[in-house]
Formats: sequence, structure tokens, C-alpha cells
Amino acid sequence: MDGTITRFNLDFVEARRRVLRDVEQMNLRTLDMTEQMSTYLLLKRLKENIDADKFDGIRKKFYGYVQEMEVRAAQDATLYPGALETLNLLRGWRLKIGIVTNNSRVGTELTLKRLRLDNFFDAVVTRDDCDEMKPDAGPVRKVLESLDIRPEDAILVGDSIIDIMAAKAAGLPSAGVPTGPFSGERLLQTEPDYLLNSVNDLPRLIEYLGTSMQ
Repeated sequence: MDGTITRFNLDFVEARRRVLRDVEQMNLRTLDMTEQMSTYLLLKRLKENIDADKFDGIRKKFYGYVQEMEVRAAQDATLYPGALETLNLLRGWRLKIGIVTNNSRVGTELTLKRLRLDNFFDAVVTRDDCDEMKPDAGPVRKVLESLDIRPEDAILVGDSIIDIMAAKAAGLPSAGVPTGPFSGERLLQTEPDYLLNSVNDLPRLIEYLGTSMQ
């Protein structure tokens, strides 16, 4: 969602700093826990070192921070130029469309409703709907199950390296778009199957793939 069909406006770094300050105060921070590590991966690391009850409390607190940020960002969310026309075109082709996001259900629904896209997608999977998050395969597999689509018949389009990693883990092709926080060069380092200028190039890619398989 963010950085692919909407303009990227989430300050994840500030959220991570807040999380890391708390981790440090609890004497649980290790040298590899940096602002570059996602909150999800930070929590995975913490889970290895603390008991389940304490971990659940920390996770709820940390995701509370992140959800506050997501709700604020939803108030200012705007569509990426041309994204609505692209989505309508794909809909006209009777393709199934799903969203896989590491955002909360609350923040996601606020964004989609504000942009009048709340009834547009056949499936929406957020971090509240799955034990795993991207870059793990769980949420991608869940959205494929909801859409009743095999991995080989789908393509994941995302603006982040974790999108590409999640697609690989779930066994489906991916297309990176440098319209979020990562440059095309950085996305290429994770080896997506395709690199597009934006989501608006997706119809052309789908047409190419359809022709190449005939």
C-alpha cells in the first residue's frame, strides 16, 4: 500500500527510535539492533531472549506506538499519481487484487476509506491478520489463500526490500517500484524479477507476461 499505490508518508525511523529507546531502558538492546532494522525484526530478536508473557506486553506497547503513527499518516494519505487509473484498468481485466501490508488493520482501513478504495480490493492482509509479517512469507501466503490464487499465477508489486524478500519466501515473482523509501538500485540488490518505474507500469508488464506465455 504505502509507497506503491499511496505516497509514502510514514516516519518509520522515528517509530524505531522510540522502540529502541525503550529496549535500551530495559537493558535488552544488542549491537545489531539499529534504526535500519524493522520493528517486526526487532521483536523477533527480542522474542528469542525473553519469556512469552513479557514479550506479548512489549509487542503490544511497540505496535501501539506504530499504530499511532499510522493513524496520523492516514489523515494525510494521497494516492500515487495514476494509481487509481491503473487499478481501474486491472479491475477491467477482471484480475483479482489484494493488499499485503505491515500496517495495522486500523491504519489500513482508514487510509483505504479516506481514498475511497475500501471496497476495491478482493483481500487485505495486515499485521493484525497474521502471526508473521513481511519479509516472512506468512502474510503473502494468506492473501493468496484468500484470493484462491496459486503463487505462480500472481505477482507481488512493492516498494520495499521486504516486499521482494517476502515474495521470494512465498514462491511468487515480484516487481519492485522505487516510489517509496528505496531507490531502484537498492531494490535491485534484493533481485526482484522485474523493476518498474511505478505501479503504473504494471499493466504493460502483465500484457508482456501474457504474450510471452502464449
